[in-house]
Amino acid sequence: MKLFEPIKIGRLKIKNRIVMPAMFSGFGSEDGQVTERMIKYYEERAKGGAGLIIVEDTTIERRGRGFPLQPLIDNDRFIPGLSKLARAIQKYGARAAIQLHHAGVKASAKASQIQPVGPSEYSAYPVGMGPPPRALTVEEIHDLVLAFGDAARRAKDAGFDAVEIHGTHSYIVDQFMSPRFNHRTDVYGGNIENRARFACEIIECVKQKAGKIFPVIFRMTADDYVVGGTTLEDARVYARILSKSGADCLHVSVGISDKMVSTPPMSFPRGCFVPLAQGVKEVVNVPVIAVGRIDDPIFGEQILAEEKADLIAMGRSLIADPFLPLKAEKGEFEDIVPCIYCNQGCISRVTNGLPMTCLVNPIVGKELELQMKPATSLKKVLIVGGGPAGLRAAIDARERGHDVVLAEKERRLGGQLNYAWKPPGKEIIGKLINYLCKQAEKLKISIHLGKEVNKEFIQEIEPDIIILATGAKLIVPEIPGAAGKNVFLATEILGGKEPLGKKTIVIGGGQTGLETGDFLAESGQEVTVLEMLSDVARDMSPRDKMFLMKKLSEKNIGVFENRKVKEITNEGVIVDHFGKQEEFIGETVVLAMGLKSERNLLEKLKEIAPSLEDVYVIGDCIEPRTALEAICEGALIARVI
Repeated sequence: MKLFEPIKIGRLKIKNRIVMPAMFSGFGSEDGQVTERMIKYYEERAKGGAGLIIVEDTTIERRGRGFPLQPLIDNDRFIPGLSKLARAIQKYGARAAIQLHHAGVKASAKASQIQPVGPSEYSAYPVGMGPPPRALTVEEIHDLVLAFGDAARRAKDAGFDAVEIHGTHSYIVDQFMSPRFNHRTDVYGGNIENRARFACEIIECVKQKAGKIFPVIFRMTADDYVVGGTTLEDARVYARILSKSGADCLHVSVGISDKMVSTPPMSFPRGCFVPLAQGVKEVVNVPVIAVGRIDDPIFGEQILAEEKADLIAMGRSLIADPFLPLKAEKGEFEDIVPCIYCNQGCISRVTNGLPMTCLVNPIVGKELELQMKPATSLKKVLIVGGGPAGLRAAIDARERGHDVVLAEKERRLGGQLNYAWKPPGKEIIGKLINYLCKQAEKLKISIHLGKEVNKEFIQEIEPDIIILATGAKLIVPEIPGAAGKNVFLATEILGGKEPLGKKTIVIGGGQTGLETGDFLAESGQEVTVLEMLSDVARDMSPRDKMFLMKKLSEKNIGVFENRKVKEITNEGVIVDHFGKQEEFIGETVVLAMGLKSERNLLEKLKEIAPSLEDVYVIGDCIEPRTALEAICEGALIARVI
């Protein structure tokens, strides 16, 4: 495979074409130091076979910190910790680069405690975030250029093989290059050459401070996706200018806007930024890195074969499975843990000031303390429930050596995931179900489908431990008409039941209700969603909500808040809206009003297995949450039994 052919960035030889791009982890310390947790996280990805690992956005001055816990490289006192990190990566044959970053007008006042700066004043700064950003003076721009150069020198002294200049995602270098942010009228603003001046001076300073042959990667914006922003044609001009100034490699991404994010969710097409990388590659002679939902190595191989890029960045995929490169090289594709691009454990957490984790890989950030170790005392484990929590517990417990029996009352494994993949744009969740089922099959776990666990079954199995992962079920409200023949649960509709007529009313404006509405609209239904609270999609991240609401609007789905349902009739739904009665007409009513834990077996266990002491409860059986918590609890319990 071309994916595993070596390549050079400048004079730096890299063993394969798989790149782990810089992604903020939240594993640093408050004072900007590298931590053992961060080192182990990166070391695991190096051990897994990636060719180039680019350490997360590391700030060249405290004023440029975009997040708390972001690593710093503005003083020589950070070199020893960074050196330890570089050696940990290189120990396994990977090349170690580090991304040099400054958030500019997007700097966090909480993280930096200093007024943010940028090319120009920024009127769109959120209220309550501290003093609004101010424009840099020319002298301050020169100081920042030197700060980037000094940071690169420290990176080299720490033993890193290269640096990457963070010139995208609407941070400071990108702010100078994008007319969205740069309204200067001096030599750093106006035409495209002037807007590139700051970036070029940084590259030249890095070469001066770290050496002419020290490799410089430049991560650049190829499209802002907004009127008045950087376009691909601009990017092609920038690419020529940057490579002429000394950039040894271009890493092509996008600016952040209400139409695009750097971490596209599962609803976006795979490889959504690859055409931008191709457009840049056509005009330069330096290697180009493609990024953007490249979800498996076979797809990466196709991109290389079609000469759309020279290297493949697989960020979230390497969070999900650090050993993706080694598995791919051996042809073990079905054993690769699939990233489903849910953004729940990574970007959604770090933007809320929390350390990264991963829905499909809950060991992220806990690589040292949660290593898979053989069980010291082998047990017979009965797991009740074959959803994500139960499957993860079964797989990990079996890998530790336990004798595992899994019982699922339905005729298929997967639990709520079987419905979660049905709405448009969420089909990739099916890959996770297939992966979990395949691993359970390979480990020869004893699986009983269509099995309701009772006293006789428990006596037959004679387990030492029972793990309850019985999940949750949709709530049926106690309101007049809820048991009508025109009323369905969201899971019934997603499971294949046909709605009556052409108009459907969905009761419940959480993620399940909204996505069920999207699913129905896709099949031609006229859909109305009713929510009793003042806001919908409270269980979604702001960016995922933004994209979903935009899609619902485009499909003319009516979403009505502050509507408390009083009665369901054969003709539709009667609601209360601030004391006023309203009626919504529809032949079908779908209930998506939240979940209730399924705890019947837990309550009966004292009677049917009074002598059993080791009973554990995980997932939605504790309380309804998301697959992130369910899979995490499954993995954790399997490591302690």
